[in-house]
Amino acid sequence: MALAPFFERIYGAVGAHLSVSRESLIASLSEVTIGIRFGDHLTSNSKWIAELATNMLARLYPRMAISGPDPLASNLRKLATKVNPEIEFASSSPDATTVCIGIKGSNDALYPSASGWVAQLKHSYVHREGPTNPYAAAAAATFACAELFRRIFLKITPEKDVSVSLLDFSSGAGLAMDLPEGSLGDVLVAGLGAVGSAAMWPLARHRNLRGHVWLVDEEEITLLNLQRYVLGMLTDVSRPKVLLAQDALRDTRLSVEAAKTTLEAFAQARGRMDIPTICISVDNVPTRRSAQGLLPKLIVNGWTGEQGLGASWHLFSRDAACLACLYHPHGQGLSATEQAARALGLPSDRATFLWVTRQPLSQDDIKAAARSLGVSEEKLGPWQNKSLGDLYTDLVCGAVPLDVAGVGRLETVPLVHQSVLAGILMAAELVKRTNRKLAAISESESLVSWEDILRPPPQLWTKPRAREAGCICGDSDYQTVYHAKWKKSRRPTQSRSPV
Repeated sequence: MALAPFFERIYGAVGAHLSVSRESLIASLSEVTIGIRFGDHLTSNSKWIAELATNMLARLYPRMAISGPDPLASNLRKLATKVNPEIEFASSSPDATTVCIGIKGSNDALYPSASGWVAQLKHSYVHREGPTNPYAAAAAATFACAELFRRIFLKITPEKDVSVSLLDFSSGAGLAMDLPEGSLGDVLVAGLGAVGSAAMWPLARHRNLRGHVWLVDEEEITLLNLQRYVLGMLTDVSRPKVLLAQDALRDTRLSVEAAKTTLEAFAQARGRMDIPTICISVDNVPTRRSAQGLLPKLIVNGWTGEQGLGASWHLFSRDAACLACLYHPHGQGLSATEQAARALGLPSDRATFLWVTRQPLSQDDIKAAARSLGVSEEKLGPWQNKSLGDLYTDLVCGAVPLDVAGVGRLETVPLVHQSVLAGILMAAELVKRTNRKLAAISESESLVSWEDILRPPPQLWTKPRAREAGCICGDSDYQTVYHAKWKKSRRPTQSRSPV
């Protein structure tokens, strides 16, 4: 079977969500053929759904059947092969594991579609064409991939139809609304990981969108990243993430600068942080709190959790949670070193020494870790003479070939459609909150989330979030500096939230 070369991360994601063994996951995948079926004369929305669905599905399933007229069918097969060069192509697929786009199939198939700001997933064919919108189209593709996952791995029956407006998260607002041209203004995008790169996908397809974008991320693409980075192909391994995102935005009207560094280093080098909007999806809490401490006019945040995902927008002057509120510390948590020591059965002083010095793990360290994890020393042999940080990171990310049930739930690797939808929501909020007309008719709550990706999409997406006691947004000195910083500039384009 043509397993992807980054299968270890796939196993880390699926196994941690479902607690399956490696052998049972391989067996399940060997029995599945995923179908992408489409007809003639597709709209831009339908083509985007087919493209992104193929992109995501090729990162998990090793066999696909892509059927429809050329050149789209050939292009989609090429796309799937760029993700997994060993992927198998079948001539047909069962209706229950087939995504039909712009074409009628059986009632067992899935029918994603988009019109204006509304993303839909139906279980019977309904012909509808509406205004072009890459955010809604991308969301519809994730809804289809999410239900396919639940059908295949949770053995569910077909679910209810889904209709979600990304404008205000009702069922139909903006169904016939054209996508505005407009400008994002000046935006700093901090973090181009799975969520951040997914946000670039619809932005790259938003015609005539203007603005100046700084892309900031210090890391390069690794093989394991390909499990859920929709901008990344196998040939992109070792490329800086910021350059990958910059390439994605090359044909837009956005002016783009890339900086291979951290947010903190970027801010320090720039001096006065006068960029009004920060869009952030980094993988650590301190940097998110640092972003709020820089006091931008607006912050848009995207995230994934163990089984959830979401996006949020924040004005420091608004009587609602700022970004720091969402990550406000409650008591002293375990450091990464302490977590590694606990997981691998090492004394705290030994773990601290290894972590700080990056000295290689000794045979005794490997013995202790194997005993703690309940596996043989041979399983951890490849990590002897590597650092504690390498072993712990690979363990968390699923690169260590162990049954997840034996490892325990150290940290859940997000599923591809989970990360992608978080990025789509973040990008949509960025566009809405920097456009006065859209902001006036969008949801007033600052938080949007889907709390359990293993269940159908929620009926209620939006949630109010009050300020956290003791957070900096309740400090009069911070508020004074914020107001002084932005008083001469145009107010943020937000509804019900004057600065």
